[in-house]
Amino acid sequence: MGLRDPYCSCPLPLVIRVNRAEALLRTLAEELPRATPMIVRYAAGSSIFSLCETIMSKALRRVKRIDTAEEIKAIGWLLASSREQNGLRGSFSGKYSIIRAVDPEEPDKFDADIISIDEDARVDHIDNVRRVIAGYLEASFGYTAEDARLLALFTTIYNAVFRGDLEYLSQKYKEVVTEHLSREDAGISTKYFEWPGATKMVIPLTEKAESGGLSSLSTSELTEESVIEELRTAEDMGLEDRKEMVEFKEREVEEGEALIEKAEESIAAQKEAEAEAVKKLAEEASRLSEKEIKERQAEIDKKKAEIEKAEAELAKTDRAVAEKEEEIKKEREQIIEDERSQDLKAQEAASAPEKADYYSDKLYYLWVQSRGKAGEITRNLTIIDPFSEATLTSSTLAHVYGRSFYFFKNMILLLAREKSSREEARLVFLHPTTLEPLKWGKEDMYGDSMVFIQGGFIYGVMKQGSDYRLARFDEELTLTAQSDQRVDKDSFIATFGDKLYINSEDGSVLVLNKNDLSQKAVITAE
Repeated sequence: MGLRDPYCSCPLPLVIRVNRAEALLRTLAEELPRATPMIVRYAAGSSIFSLCETIMSKALRRVKRIDTAEEIKAIGWLLASSREQNGLRGSFSGKYSIIRAVDPEEPDKFDADIISIDEDARVDHIDNVRRVIAGYLEASFGYTAEDARLLALFTTIYNAVFRGDLEYLSQKYKEVVTEHLSREDAGISTKYFEWPGATKMVIPLTEKAESGGLSSLSTSELTEESVIEELRTAEDMGLEDRKEMVEFKEREVEEGEALIEKAEESIAAQKEAEAEAVKKLAEEASRLSEKEIKERQAEIDKKKAEIEKAEAELAKTDRAVAEKEEEIKKEREQIIEDERSQDLKAQEAASAPEKADYYSDKLYYLWVQSRGKAGEITRNLTIIDPFSEATLTSSTLAHVYGRSFYFFKNMILLLAREKSSREEARLVFLHPTTLEPLKWGKEDMYGDSMVFIQGGFIYGVMKQGSDYRLARFDEELTLTAQSDQRVDKDSFIATFGDKLYINSEDGSVLVLNKNDLSQKAVITAE
């Protein structure tokens, strides 16, 4: 089905506002074979809307498909017009429907607009669902196209996150909303073939929804923590959309601050008028009858009540703005943290070569360089081309300890000394093709320690003065645990389940918890 007249190449929509234009509309109805279909927002009574509905019905019967972005968006506009005409409900051709669920009771919970994807709908992509919602938001609340797009995006994610979760929805929404929902149809499925007849998307409304404007929808609810966490699972962590939403909220704050300023001026003027009325009554009381005094006092009391009501509304707006500012601050901080995380991932990806670079056709060799007077051996890590037998590159480390090195998360791990011969050994990650140091550990290590890797953690013997203890490091080479007991620096290290085995200083075998290296048992020789 389509929303374009086959006799006209003009794209939909052309939006017209009219007051008393029945003659124009009738002309359009007669000329539809030669004119662009139109959605007309009525402003002068139901007769105009009924005529608009007739025009649209004629236009829809003439074509077979609705497939351009603007045509799909127009469904949302028509839903809004249909609901405005009928009060609380609207529909479009048995495919989409809308319910406005509002109730003055339960003031601490949300009213809502509920958009349903009905059984005859043929929508099969979430972008088109968002276009329908965006069109509805534009027409119902006066949002710009860009704001409506953003809110529609968050509306669909919100409804996917809370799909079928009546416990949560009942806590947040009034009974007048939840009575229309069930576990089977609340929210939207992540599978498009489950949408028709089983989708009721909830749009949280604020007290300002009736008059329209920037804060008609609750952006705080649409960006509830679970929604943001869902966005953060995306490869880009939803950063751009989240930043746009924060900017939207900042505009809400600006709008709220403007309202506060206006309300303060109004209240000041009301108080001045009330004070003047009190003064005037006092001056004229002797010349007034008892009835006149009571009437004037009633007017003053009414003014006082109005001021009190305005002050209560002002305080409420003030609190809402403060809460929104705090919300923005937290979201900004999380976005900055996630941007740093993304930058780090990009840097790691740029510096990490393909595994084939170091697995397929290169030989990594610990080359004995020299022997000291005390018998210590100086080694260096070198990459050799086994086909040409040429040396490709060597590390710049002063001293590589032991006879082993390890591949760890696209890096090479080993024990080495950076410069001075007086330095102790430390763990270091090298780039697998350049052999340049990427990261050094901060703890002194026993140079000939066995290095044991399991579960993304690195175990080795750490040197503390004249003592040696087993240490556990994470993938950043940060110390996460160390044994309370001293260990034999030349000990073998083994693990079984959640236990780790190592010789103690006195020759017994310590059984340690693998996670925190606390002692579980001691094994002694018979």
